[in-house]
Amino acid sequence: MPKIYQHPGCRVPIRHVPADPVMSSQLVVDVCVTVLCVSLSAFFHAKNPAGRPQDSTAGPLSRAYILRNQVTHARLLPVESANAFTYSTLCLLMSLNALEGRRLDLGGGWIFGYGGNWGSIVGLRSKPYLTTQPGTIRNKLETLLEERGFSNVFHDAWMMTMPAFMGFEGINPLTAYFCYDEKEEFRLVVLEIHNTFGESHVHVLQVGTNEDEIPATGFDHQWTFSREFHVSPFNDRSGFYEVSVKNPTHPPTSTHFVSIPAPRPAVRVHLYTAGKDDTKGQLKLTALLRPTSATPLTTSSLLVALIQTPFSLLLTLPRILYVAWVLHYTKKLDVFLRPPPKPATKDWDTEVPDTSSPSPAGGVKWLEEGMLERFARRRVEGFLRRRVNETGIEVTLIAADPSIPQRTFSPSAPLCSRLTIYYLSFQFFTILFLAPSAKHALLLGSNSEDIFHVSSRSLFLSVFSTMAKISLPSSPSSPRLSPKSRPSYPAWLQRIRCQNLPRTLASSIPTSHFLDSETLWDRMICATVIYTHRYLDALEKWVFTLARARLVEGQEPWLQWERAAELAMSVGGPANWSRSLSSVERKGPAGMWAEIGSVRRES
Repeated sequence: MPKIYQHPGCRVPIRHVPADPVMSSQLVVDVCVTVLCVSLSAFFHAKNPAGRPQDSTAGPLSRAYILRNQVTHARLLPVESANAFTYSTLCLLMSLNALEGRRLDLGGGWIFGYGGNWGSIVGLRSKPYLTTQPGTIRNKLETLLEERGFSNVFHDAWMMTMPAFMGFEGINPLTAYFCYDEKEEFRLVVLEIHNTFGESHVHVLQVGTNEDEIPATGFDHQWTFSREFHVSPFNDRSGFYEVSVKNPTHPPTSTHFVSIPAPRPAVRVHLYTAGKDDTKGQLKLTALLRPTSATPLTTSSLLVALIQTPFSLLLTLPRILYVAWVLHYTKKLDVFLRPPPKPATKDWDTEVPDTSSPSPAGGVKWLEEGMLERFARRRVEGFLRRRVNETGIEVTLIAADPSIPQRTFSPSAPLCSRLTIYYLSFQFFTILFLAPSAKHALLLGSNSEDIFHVSSRSLFLSVFSTMAKISLPSSPSSPRLSPKSRPSYPAWLQRIRCQNLPRTLASSIPTSHFLDSETLWDRMICATVIYTHRYLDALEKWVFTLARARLVEGQEPWLQWERAAELAMSVGGPANWSRSLSSVERKGPAGMWAEIGSVRRES
């Protein structure tokens, strides 16, 4: 029998029961789990920047930090579409020299590594940043600064950016470089802005130059400059940015063993509408990136940050799409189509560009060339190699994208004249290929859609001319051409090109196209490419219709020929195409759009 014990101060007898081995094992497990949970909780609490932010460091300063940010966006105009939201993000603030020296790699590059995304939990590589040219981030930044007149002012920089997570490289809306010289003096802020199309734009802001007199409260510097880059589909590119910056607390090269606050640089952007006389108008949008904590980058701190916010680095695009849905379908804002980026340099489309004062802002990354655009470009280049010898006209192609080399096609005989074509995007080549004549291409691409410009309209028409012409039926009731009166087979491609032309533009069509070949196989390939373009255009319209998405009136891509026809009729129709249309302005925005750069439509 079990023994019964009686405690002197207790009236209830205590029965001693022999230990059960199963219950004892379970008790040990419970104790171990409890101890583990308590230990992990204490560990996370000790490492938790939100719970105990490391606002200062004592001893050697870190060369990299994990920043937890609070990001706030607010739209104020149109008033009926006002909207605001706040969310948290995770990013890294790193010494650029230390990053590229691989001194920040963690766990042999498995935890954090520079040079690639795959094989690291968190990684960075140089390709997505700045220009498309090969090289390290530092090399590309140095080249960019030298091209903009900032030589010998860069030694190291704090780079604030969102890294890749598990090989996934999300959208980096803003990457900031806080640049210091050899004397550890703060000299420049470089803002690299990305949009969802893969394009990017930079603003180089020089400390002490073109700054606003009084920065906003809580910030050290402030600049105001014109807006140039297409970021939001609900705004045009008009207006002014007011950028306020709070400096990092110390240079990335500082080695002082002192107690100093950890760097928590902040960036605030206000977008103002364009007022009268090229001045700021109304405050339209605000955006604030403010770090709430800064923790030295170590293996443990990075893993803890990822455990606490595992999806922070993956949510940028979903957030953008969600807000776009709200603004379009709930707030009733129409969509502006993406325009070609503005040229990277001033006066790029002049015979003698002004290089004395390079622009501190400009595009650095354009959309890559598509397969259909590449097909059209190669045909145009092949045509020009032959054509310049026939005409004696030298042709030069200059792209707004500085990464695309200038192409010059010179005749073997002494040249007679020079033609220069300046184009904003590869769409220039597809317009040449799809338009039934050089006049149509010039009307659509230069006068209506503003895709390219030429130094001489007459030389352009001479280079891309085709002599023989036909007149297509101008109305559905017109009789079809009889077999005997039909033009030769190459005109079949021309008839395909003219299928979507408005009736007012379907006259004086050349029997053949300057880019078409005489071989049947080549003509079949051209027909396939033309129909592929038609299919993609129809698909684009179908997607917008299915989604009930509303484009700003006058920007529908499937109505581009109608806009060109309207412009042609404004100068008297096809008979007057030979005269310059440069004096005829495109129909600009009116009403509320012109005032605030956004369009709201109830239905």
